[in-house]
Amino acid sequence: MKRLVKATFALAFLGVLVLPLEATAQYSQDFEGLNASPSGVVLTGQDGYFLPSGSTDFLCYTYAGNTLGIVQNPTGDNQFIAGTGPGGGVYARAERPVTFGSGIEVWELWYDFCGIYTGAPPGSNNLGSFSMRQAANTVHINLFTWVDPNNPVAINSTYVYYDAGGVQSPVPGTPPGPEWSNLSPNHWYRCRTVVDLGSNLIIQVGIRDLEGGDEAVYNPTGWYLIGGETGTGFPPDAIRWFGGGGSAGNSTAWDNCLIRLQPVEGACCLEDGSCRVTIPEDCPGEYMGDGTVCDPNPCEPVPVTETSWGSIKNLYH
Repeated sequence: MKRLVKATFALAFLGVLVLPLEATAQYSQDFEGLNASPSGVVLTGQDGYFLPSGSTDFLCYTYAGNTLGIVQNPTGDNQFIAGTGPGGGVYARAERPVTFGSGIEVWELWYDFCGIYTGAPPGSNNLGSFSMRQAANTVHINLFTWVDPNNPVAINSTYVYYDAGGVQSPVPGTPPGPEWSNLSPNHWYRCRTVVDLGSNLIIQVGIRDLEGGDEAVYNPTGWYLIGGETGTGFPPDAIRWFGGGGSAGNSTAWDNCLIRLQPVEGACCLEDGSCRVTIPEDCPGEYMGDGTVCDPNPCEPVPVTETSWGSIKNLYH
């Protein structure tokens, strides 16, 4: 059955997509409701976050006057979180329980990232990461490292995953594409990871420069979550932010986290007869139904008949 859906578009600013924090998401947080200050307020104990053993706390900062010198996120509001590794084998971490359904769904994980080095070069890896957890085990890692720790001026974003047999890939891994390489420090990027818990795979990753430009997308093959092809039998149960390195000064900042079930898409018919696949809420024409496709094209252009104004008036006499 066809559904006509009113189009609702994500807000845009200077051509940059603004990610909506959805009430229907499993977890959405822009860190605006937490206690924060320019010098940072401990995140542990706020919004369900706890401190893994052997770690130092993440802090919640205001963008205005923050002591890390983190620039304003173009899509952020007033606050963000960040962790600075003090070195000496101690790392900044923040972990929070998140329920990932029954373990068979497809999930999208969105988060904004900014990395900075506040120490005196040379620096050290690893700069920081976002990861899913399951019973205190690492499910997968989106890792951030310095291209050259001796000259910490460029960042790589990589993924640490598992093969079909459950063997973890080497650290630091390889960037999925050039868009994940040579990222600028003190600059905001939006990261996206899509995981299929039914097949225990990472099925898509994306990155976008929040100063402008399109999202780069990569669809990996054979990127398994913990347990490989057979999995563990249990879904992930937490997320973790990390900032660290062997020496002091690595800081990672994060904003606009959104974890949600992947929206169902379908064919959207536009007025000119063209077709594109969207979620229902983003269809500015006629939504043809969940799971429908554009090949073959199911759309027909709206017919236009040329006529005179007099003929039109006669219709209403």
